[in-house]
Amino acid sequence: MLEELEEILDGLTTVACLEHMKWLGSFMCITPVHKSLVGAATTEEEAFQLVRKHQPSLLVVSQKLQEGTGLSLVARTEALHPTIKTLLIADDSNETLVREALARGCDGICFESGRFMPALRVVARGGVYYPKQVAEVLQKQPPTPIEPLTERERAVLSRLMLGLTDQKISQELVVSPETVKTHVKHIYQKLRVDNRTKAVVKSIAAGLISLESALEGHSLVTG
Repeated sequence: MLEELEEILDGLTTVACLEHMKWLGSFMCITPVHKSLVGAATTEEEAFQLVRKHQPSLLVVSQKLQEGTGLSLVARTEALHPTIKTLLIADDSNETLVREALARGCDGICFESGRFMPALRVVARGGVYYPKQVAEVLQKQPPTPIEPLTERERAVLSRLMLGLTDQKISQELVVSPETVKTHVKHIYQKLRVDNRTKAVVKSIAAGLISLESALEGHSLVTG
């Protein structure tokens, strides 16, 4: 697991903003994380200044901070550098918080400490970590007509959610990268979207895929 995380974080930079110093300490003790870390803070303003200075690849932030909030920091970060991936750690999965996190552009929302490492891996890879609590909120939105996806297209889409590259998807599904690209093109056309994140969010909202099933299927493939 740590070797995989080290490979994922290789070449990336991270800023962490967590409520307690002991949480920061534990986070920094993860060797691959420590190598990628360019700044750590416990308040919103401190972390925002680190984001402005370093323009990291990844922001890991808890909703509760010593000063300010994680959601506010995510919103400010997204406005400043939209390409930064953001993972929000929260201990409350109420609908209001989830809707605010989605509106502010969180790439991942983690509610369980035991799921932090999978969430970190998915978001760092460029995927979307939206567990069932988030899916339930998305599925309350008015449905939009969607052209049915094939079983293979759903398999590709599930792996897009996990942040896998076309090359990695082709290896897992035993097809060529060109075939994967063709599937992705058809998925975009059917869902009427123009990028992976929109495709994943729309598919979760429609109940076509789920994070839990995607993670389970990927673990079965990778062993």
